[in-house]
Amino acid sequence: MDKTIVKGMSVLETLVASPEPLGVSELARLVGLTKSNIHRYLQTFVALGYVSASNGRYAATLKIWQQGAQVIERLDLRRTIRPIMERLARATLETVHLALCEGANVIYVEKAEGVHSVRAFSEIGERAPAHCSATGKVFLAYHPTALQETLARPLRYYTPHTITDADALVAATEEVRASGIAINRGEWEVTVGGVAAPVWGPDDQIIAAMGLTLPLIRYTEENSATLIAQVRAAAAEASRALGASPQQIGAGKSRLVA
Repeated sequence: MDKTIVKGMSVLETLVASPEPLGVSELARLVGLTKSNIHRYLQTFVALGYVSASNGRYAATLKIWQQGAQVIERLDLRRTIRPIMERLARATLETVHLALCEGANVIYVEKAEGVHSVRAFSEIGERAPAHCSATGKVFLAYHPTALQETLARPLRYYTPHTITDADALVAATEEVRASGIAINRGEWEVTVGGVAAPVWGPDDQIIAAMGLTLPLIRYTEENSATLIAQVRAAAAEASRALGASPQQIGAGKSRLVA
């Protein structure tokens, strides 16, 4: 493994994950490199168009998303699953997301909007912390690398409902594997809830998570079972469209992918 490339990628990934531009000193502290090394990497990324610089602070550019979007299109995920998401959105009247795993986070790569005037706001390309989002918990349950990366650092507190204890998060992932469904009730945003299920590929691997996002005022005990059934059915339909076998889809309630 080329250590120079690894260090450079750690700089770029830190910028991608940061909600605001960072200075050289901040990056050096976060990545664990000298300021001179950080500055050298930044100049290269700026020249390549992956990083922008303003007033001594640096931020990742949309070029990273553009590259990733090309990969997503090649996977044919969005084109295949979009009609299924739209049907789920029409059936539930709520917003539907398709998410991919990105370390300790998930990134929303497609969505179908709900019709309610009051709904959970989100954008394609937005990231969510895996430990307190429904789609994120799906990956934590079925993708051991995601769980390891999430537990490698303190679990950030967002609301009084956020899971910040490692043992509690592990227990939550076991519940997801037992049911095949992940639930979020105000863990990332206190007024927002979610229901999500895995989307499987033909190689016995989880490749995406499909999730329903809605204000908690519309996520009640009365409609919970119905929403769960609708999300489960849509995710299973998406898995079949991508070539997953009935055995793979049915085994998703208890299988941890290696």
